[in-house]
Amino acid sequence: MAETRASLSADTAAPAHPRDPLGWVAAITAAFALLAGWRLAVPSIPVFDEVHYIPAARELLSLFNGGFGDYLNPEHPMLGKQLIALGMAMFGDSPLGWRIMPLAFGTLALFASMRALWYASEDRFACIAFGVLLATGFHLFIQSRIAMLDVFMAAFLAVAAWQFAGAIRQPETGRWRLALTGIALGCAMAAKWNAVPLAMLPGLVFFAARISAGRRRL
Repeated sequence: MAETRASLSADTAAPAHPRDPLGWVAAITAAFALLAGWRLAVPSIPVFDEVHYIPAARELLSLFNGGFGDYLNPEHPMLGKQLIALGMAMFGDSPLGWRIMPLAFGTLALFASMRALWYASEDRFACIAFGVLLATGFHLFIQSRIAMLDVFMAAFLAVAAWQFAGAIRQPETGRWRLALTGIALGCAMAAKWNAVPLAMLPGLVFFAARISAGRRRL
């Protein structure tokens, strides 16, 4: 009888909480940053849509430093171009200055995406495999090496997904995580308008989660 009770207790015991693969996430992110940053200044001339955004960033620096300059590329919001200009202010009007902020935000996008998947699934293998695939899929790699707006939008959207998934997974931290989600979504839209249709998704998911929870507060 005692053995039966012990067996039943073992069978009905809650499974162990999976271990957070934060070390793997950090290692994959660091490897990505090193590889994406290798020869970041090559090519030494603007490529792809850098021909639009680098001049716009130069004009923003001129406006900031001397109060004169033209507002170029008005069809896109300011934040992404301001971040490119920040890199140029720190590292000069050079290929490194053009691309250092995209590299930083591409690295952030990878880290935040893996954290988002971890909170959403709590599956170590899925999180690590996703990170490896994202880091080696070349879309993020290339965007992290050129001065364009997409990587800033992607990074802020990834941060929003990370914080939103964390709010659902850990309700005790939900309030400040949801606040960070909103800030990140606002920054994504301020980087590129393409983020606008995606901004409504966390609200819809949270609304559905509250209904399924059957209570006023999640």
